[in-house]
Amino acid sequence: MDARRPGPSSARHVAAWLALALLPGLAGASYRTTNFVVEAPSAEVAKQVAEHAEACRVSIARAWLGQELPAWSTPCPVKVKLTRGEAGGLTSFGFSRGKVSDQSMSVEGRLDRILASAIPHEVTHTVFAAYFGGPMPRWADEGASLLSEDLREHRRHDQIVLDLISRRGHLPLERLFIVEEYPDDLMGFYGQGYSISRFLVEMGGRPRFLAFVRDGSRSGWDAAARSHYGLAGTHELDRAWRSWHKVTAENRSRPNSADPVLVQARPRGESGGQ
Repeated sequence: MDARRPGPSSARHVAAWLALALLPGLAGASYRTTNFVVEAPSAEVAKQVAEHAEACRVSIARAWLGQELPAWSTPCPVKVKLTRGEAGGLTSFGFSRGKVSDQSMSVEGRLDRILASAIPHEVTHTVFAAYFGGPMPRWADEGASLLSEDLREHRRHDQIVLDLISRRGHLPLERLFIVEEYPDDLMGFYGQGYSISRFLVEMGGRPRFLAFVRDGSRSGWDAAARSHYGLAGTHELDRAWRSWHKVTAENRSRPNSADPVLVQARPRGESGGQ
């Protein structure tokens, strides 16, 4: 099974990201680490991206799973295209017998934004794929992967959702949770997925969020809301989320506000995240 998903920091250049996945290769240099082999325009860029991807893999797995992932049997190929624009990416997976059978990644944009945004986002997809052994619901996969991006992206998506709610463009959660294809309002979809993922993580932590997503996919979202968050169902969860977002997003927009769910790559030996 092949699960393709754009993993953008801003959901603004989807066509370009999809085109990246079809490129046979990019001229330049290659650099290999334990879990990644990166093709980039230069050896230095390839090295920076590969080493940062490894650091993100450690920090993100620790934050979400409480431990590092075992080394992959085959390094994940990563293609890097440098542009003057914002960063975006695409990660594709194959699944077999409840495990990832193959995966590949493409990223593009300015190098600083690739490192701060696209690589953490795409690496989070690989952590989730390894944990679930199959496709994760799109709202959760994209929304929770945005939690690994930098403070700039968090603040921007907070504003996207404030605007989305003010114009009543958000989806009821009972519909959001079962979306299988990306909707026309991609930025709104990413923003809402990010916001509800953040709300659930702040309310109950990352392990509970993963259990909620797992059980909701299997047994229904109303039952999962009752079991994991003590709410009557998705309608009550929806109301609680909208009230929370209006207050907390405004507080987080202040210049020196902290971000309690931000996951940042750390050297081995350090820990972080919830």
